[in-house]
Amino acid sequence: LNPLNELVKIPSKSLGLGMYQHDLSEKVLDEKLRLTSIDAVAEVGVDVNSCSLHILQKVPSLTPALCGKIMKSRPILCRRELMSISGFGPKTFENCAAFIRISGGKEPLDETLVHPESYSLARWLLKELNWKLGDPTSVGVDKDTKVQPEHRQRITKKAAALFGISDERVQTVIGHLFFSITSPDPRLRQNASYTKEKSIIGSTDGCSTLSERGIDSLNELRERLPVRNIASHVRNVVDFGVFADLNIEEDGLLHRSKMGSVPLDSIMVGQELGVDILGVSDSGKISLALSGLNLHLDDGDSSKCTISKANPSSRKRRRK
Repeated sequence: LNPLNELVKIPSKSLGLGMYQHDLSEKVLDEKLRLTSIDAVAEVGVDVNSCSLHILQKVPSLTPALCGKIMKSRPILCRRELMSISGFGPKTFENCAAFIRISGGKEPLDETLVHPESYSLARWLLKELNWKLGDPTSVGVDKDTKVQPEHRQRITKKAAALFGISDERVQTVIGHLFFSITSPDPRLRQNASYTKEKSIIGSTDGCSTLSERGIDSLNELRERLPVRNIASHVRNVVDFGVFADLNIEEDGLLHRSKMGSVPLDSIMVGQELGVDILGVSDSGKISLALSGLNLHLDDGDSSKCTISKANPSSRKRRRK
């Protein structure tokens, strides 16, 4: 389920921004929300054959009338096929094509960030770099898009001369290919250059649940601290950390200071995380750290934030 399908339907008055929200003009809020939604959709991209009408209407350059015609023309087998739709001119195609994805279509590059006008260059680069679409292992962990290795510099110069374009244009296409292969979801891109050693932090490999360890209550958990390598699910991400479901009476708080080198904005709701349980306070707050960091025990009350206010869903019914 793509959460954007529902998020784009939310009116500004339902955002729940706090007690001062209604001091602002609803018209201004609506416009800001509209632009933010467009930015989000453009960054993630949309699968034109499966997205909702609400999502499609947020694609830059697409009018409501055009969106209706696209919906009636589905399935669309390639990006170029959009040009056959009445009212879909060359300029509109140029402006929106890169934001539209087509999964399992005639052209594999239609699933990438690469614009159709750069497909010839992209195919040449894939061959020269020996990269394969859909195979992150073909890229390798040493291909940092910000630091050009010597062989990539040579390829960039060669491509620029061959296709008559600037080095910057070539590097942009290389970056689009890199991220399309390694991290199709833009929220994961910051982790694209992580080394294999760093990826161990927070991994669920070798983790088990509390119930598999025979721990079914906070008292039992408190007696056996620290409890390491526990599988959890992210329930909420806030400014100061992550609330994780441990399949016990309370959710645990993973404070951002106990995440090592893993950036907070790379964590997503629903994601599986390996955690160490370091403390349980008298009030029942559970303190966590990412597994693999091997941090020491604490007092279980590492954050002064009140769980019930920061994450109302964190307090669950006690299991019988």
